[in-house]
Amino acid sequence: MLVGSPNSGKTSMFNRLTGLHQKTANYTGVTIEKHIGTFYCKNELIELVDLPGIYSLYSTAVEEQLAIREILSGAYDGIILVANADQLQKNLLLILQVLDLKKPSLLILNMIDEAYKKNILIQTNVLQSLLNVNVIPVSARYGNGLDKLKDILFTLSASSSVFYDWNTLNKHASILKNVKDYYTWIDFYTLHKEEHPNLQAIVNEDIEYKRTLIHYIATKSIKTSSFFSKRQFLIDKYLTHKIWGFVFLILTLFITFQVLFFVAEYPMQWIEWVLGSFSEWLDTFLPNTEWANLILNGIIPGITGVVMFVPQITLLFLMIGILEESGYMARVSFLLDSVFHKFGLSGKSLIPLMSGTACAVPSIMSARTINNLKEKLITILVLPFMSCSARLPVYTLLIGLLFPDNTEYLFFNLKGLLLLGLYLFGLTIALLYAWLFHKIIQHQENSFFFIELPSYKIPYWKNLVITIWNKVRVFITDAGKIIVAISIVLWYLSTHTFPSVQKEIQQKYLVAETNDSLKKMYQKEILETSYIGIIGKKIEPLISPLGYDWKIGIALITSFAAREVFVGTMATLYSSETNTNVSSLREKIRVAQNPDNGEKVFSVATNVSLLIYYALAMQCISTMVIVYKELKSLKWTIIQFILMTGTAYILAFVTYQILH
Repeated sequence: MLVGSPNSGKTSMFNRLTGLHQKTANYTGVTIEKHIGTFYCKNELIELVDLPGIYSLYSTAVEEQLAIREILSGAYDGIILVANADQLQKNLLLILQVLDLKKPSLLILNMIDEAYKKNILIQTNVLQSLLNVNVIPVSARYGNGLDKLKDILFTLSASSSVFYDWNTLNKHASILKNVKDYYTWIDFYTLHKEEHPNLQAIVNEDIEYKRTLIHYIATKSIKTSSFFSKRQFLIDKYLTHKIWGFVFLILTLFITFQVLFFVAEYPMQWIEWVLGSFSEWLDTFLPNTEWANLILNGIIPGITGVVMFVPQITLLFLMIGILEESGYMARVSFLLDSVFHKFGLSGKSLIPLMSGTACAVPSIMSARTINNLKEKLITILVLPFMSCSARLPVYTLLIGLLFPDNTEYLFFNLKGLLLLGLYLFGLTIALLYAWLFHKIIQHQENSFFFIELPSYKIPYWKNLVITIWNKVRVFITDAGKIIVAISIVLWYLSTHTFPSVQKEIQQKYLVAETNDSLKKMYQKEILETSYIGIIGKKIEPLISPLGYDWKIGIALITSFAAREVFVGTMATLYSSETNTNVSSLREKIRVAQNPDNGEKVFSVATNVSLLIYYALAMQCISTMVIVYKELKSLKWTIIQFILMTGTAYILAFVTYQILH
């Protein structure tokens, strides 16, 4: 079992040992994750569990409590303690607490290479003598020390319990007894102070003693130079500055979204071309049957709507991973803390909101760490305004329609600028509603935000690869299955209608197979009278003031399952009635015309209106379900839906009416 603080490099160690042989598991009854991986050591298969990072066994944070409960359960052969070598003194509290448990343990000093670079010398023999536990210097980044780790790990399960020598350190047995009482009496969801009235005194006594102990151990075993700490302080002086910090943050976001479009555009075009050419090739020899129609106009467009956006999603997670691994993301949290408090949000709200750019569902779950009920409620209510990765395919498609080429302004890619604007727009609306809720909801409770600023380091490429692979795999398998499945259903609903109507249309266009113009008219009439056409025509009066036709209306409905479905829906609905010489998905949509007036369906006004709508609307049933589960309130779930969708409708309406 791997135990360590969030910034100890524990996950890097886990990835280095297990590689891709790992899976994610949830704690019973909750959705906080732990990771389980396997690797071979001397021909023996070892299972390794990576728990959520913790700072102390006395923590009251939900995700830390679950990890602590598992540590105290004893349901494992041994504990691998992972400490950040260049911040060892900060990790010693947790190390001492775990060693109190007298379980088979060993201590890994990870990132030892970073410590050497900073002229931090750790005398491992002294540390090992003081703690009476094996100490192994390791660099998970480069793999140094792993062979020694595996040798000791192999014998760990058969070794006797190890713990530091209390007599050598003059430890008072009475304190140890009280700590054991604490572990016996504590309930990691509720502290039963009525059953153990001296509980807090026990905790304070133990922590006070360990502070003295930590100072003693650090003095004896750590020799350091202040040069690098001064350099980090100098860098943080600017990156966390109340003015320059925000300038650098905006610049970082600007570069990120420029890269997203500039770099991803080429593989996206190639993927789109390959799948389009493949579809044309199939069309040349497949018979004119219903199953062939399903493949060409249902399955392939659905797959295209998934695969073509993989490059951008990969780049997005790559950029986020670099910011997190380098230590900069923690500085962003620190920088925005004071700003967010003005809007009624907690400093702890920052992590859920920032991770909301990936997916709202786990981000809402992570809001459990917010102890203040009002701030937790506000965070969950406004979090879906943050543009998640599911919106990225929609943004990419619509922005690509607005700017067909890599249009530049003052050497900057306009697509990237507009994408950055959409993310900032979502954040702005979220903050405005947070401020409004802060004024309306009457609940006074103090809250505090603490965060450790990790050392700066170059991101480890293997961690990035594993993280990106897991995220992209989830997109392809989870979202992809939904998109393709809905594309197939849409194909059926858009090519079939009531038998009597379909028979009448078929008789009307008996020569359609030999006449291209008649074939096009036949396909158009089939689509308009199909099941999906009937539904679309019913809702068209409601959405036409926003500039949307009935096909876009269908996409609005189907994308409730997943926002990405919008792209697959458009591909399916427009694949059968546009110019046969056009194979590109974006070209099919770009040339689509309104049959009544001949104007382009996706005009500038319609595109911008759709961008506004998808940036704000609650187009995700999974998010609604998790909001209901977390808040246990149907009232707030309905309020959130009406608020988001109503705001999206009004602003999209105003936008279209102004630009039209």
